[in-house]
Amino acid sequence: MNCLICVGAAQRILCDGPWEERDCPDCGRYRVSDDLILALMDQGQIFDIAKTRGWLDTRRVEGAVPSIEVHQALLVS
Repeated sequence: MNCLICVGAAQRILCDGPWEERDCPDCGRYRVSDDLILALMDQGQIFDIAKTRGWLDTRRVEGAVPSIEVHQALLVS
């Protein structure tokens, strides 16, 4: 399985709800909403890897697995 952020090798974590969860050695553990994945594919967009990793790091301070939804996404064309 691939990381949804950097496309490197990542472990897929099974989770409930409309999410894809990954554990990547470089990006860490995170969830991405199914709606965001579809929007990325539909628009031909990708994550800004450095900005997304930084955003995830700030969210991990809260203790939960960070979740990226459409309204939080950092997109690059």
